[in-house]
Amino acid sequence: MVAARPRYDDGNNLDGAMIEDAPSAETILIRPARVDDAESMVGYMTALTNEALDTISVRMPPTLEDEREFVLRTKLSERVLILLAFAGEELVAILDLSAGPRPSDRHAGRFGMSVARAWRGKGVGRKLLSAAIEETKGWPGFCRIELECAPWNERAIALYEGLGFVLEGRRRKALNLRGRPEDMLLMALTW
Repeated sequence: MVAARPRYDDGNNLDGAMIEDAPSAETILIRPARVDDAESMVGYMTALTNEALDTISVRMPPTLEDEREFVLRTKLSERVLILLAFAGEELVAILDLSAGPRPSDRHAGRFGMSVARAWRGKGVGRKLLSAAIEETKGWPGFCRIELECAPWNERAIALYEGLGFVLEGRRRKALNLRGRPEDMLLMALTW
């Protein structure tokens, strides 16, 4: 991992103090989740849940034991992965992806991804999803990644389209994230 390079004030600050660079994806480490990451994952998911975003389903944050079991099950499963993005010791994004369980749908998988508030719009999601795409391209016979997205999540849609995902459909009144049924977009990347 490359550490953020400190820079010095441009002269407007009379004491010449160092200024920390803004967070960027260049400083992010992407790696598979480990069982000992469970505590960080619970803290991350609790903070995400507390944001009450209108782009993700509301659910209770997992318990520490639930998260440990989730990571362990993933490690023992084929065509399932959890990737984590770290800025130093801080967990700043999570992606989980699972292929279908049957022979008829093992060539395709669905993912969910989130990025911590302070890191949104800085390329972390792109770096994390790109890593997942590269990993799954190595799975024999795997050729499709699917997602569901709220149509008002424009930044996410732009990210997905920038990585080659295309709109495949719209599920009418499939979401209720803002107090009323609304449509959900279906997108996919194939190779």
